[in-house]
Amino acid sequence: MRIISDTTCHLSIEEAAALNVRLVANQVMIGETTYKDYLDIDSSQFIELIKDHHPQTSQPSTGDIMVAYEEENTDTLHITTGRGLSSAFDMASGVAKSMDIDYVTVFDSQSVAGVNRYLTQLAARLKEKYDKTTIINRLNACLKETQSYVMPVNFEFLKRSGRLTPAAAILGSFLQLKPIMAQSSDRQRIERFGVARTIHAAIKAVVDDLIKRGVNDKHRIYIAHAFSMESVTMAIEQIKEKIHNADIETLLLAPAMITHGGPGSLVIQYILRDDEE
Repeated sequence: MRIISDTTCHLSIEEAAALNVRLVANQVMIGETTYKDYLDIDSSQFIELIKDHHPQTSQPSTGDIMVAYEEENTDTLHITTGRGLSSAFDMASGVAKSMDIDYVTVFDSQSVAGVNRYLTQLAARLKEKYDKTTIINRLNACLKETQSYVMPVNFEFLKRSGRLTPAAAILGSFLQLKPIMAQSSDRQRIERFGVARTIHAAIKAVVDDLIKRGVNDKHRIYIAHAFSMESVTMAIEQIKEKIHNADIETLLLAPAMITHGGPGSLVIQYILRDDEE
C-alpha cells in the first residue's frame, strides 16, 4: 500500500523518502512568487523573505495531487491537513472523485504539524503488515485523544490570518498580552483558549490543560516552533515537571505554518500513541 501525505506532516524530503511516503506540498505566496513547502523554500529562507512581505498560504495544488494519484495505480491512503483548518481534504476528495479512481482513500487528519507527522509515520510503519481499513481504524484510535495549542508571536499575525478581529488585535497588542489558541471541540477551527501576560504563563496554562485532559507517558507530545528555542526549552521543562517520563518531540515549523503564527510562535500538541506491533 502507498502513503501520500501533505507537507503539513513536517517530514523532510529525506525522512519521507526513507519511509517511502509521497509528499504533496502546501504552498506559500510571497509577493508575486509561489513556493512549495520544503521543495522550493525552507523555514530559514522563508523568515528572511517575509521581513518585507506578508505571506499567504494555500493547500497543495490540484495538479500536484493528480500527479501523485496517477503515479501508481495501487491501494493508496492520502493523509491531509485537518478538514476545516484547510481545504486540502475537500480538494483531494474532489480530485479522487473527478478522476474516478477507487484505489485512493483520503484521510482527514483533523490536525496539522506533529499530529500529522505521527499519523503519517504510523501509517508508513503499518502498511506492510495491515490492510487499509485496519490502518485507518488505528489512526482514528489515536485521534480520540489529541489537541493542539498555538501561541502566536503577537496579535498582528492572527489579525492578518483572519483569526482575530482588528479591534481585538489592537487591544491585545496595547496590553502586551500573549494569545493562546486551541482547536475547537469539533477540531475544525482554531479558537481562543486564553491570554497570558508572559510566554511562561501561556505555557503554564497549556500544561495545566494537558494535565486536566489526562495526558501522560502514553501520549506523544510535540513542541513545534518558529525559531523560538527559548520558549521550547521553557515548555520542555514545564511539561517534564508535570508529566513523568513525558514523550516529547520538537519540530521546526514549516513555512506554511509560520505564516499563521509568525516568527517566534510556539505550538504544543499531543496524540495518543499506538504502541501495538
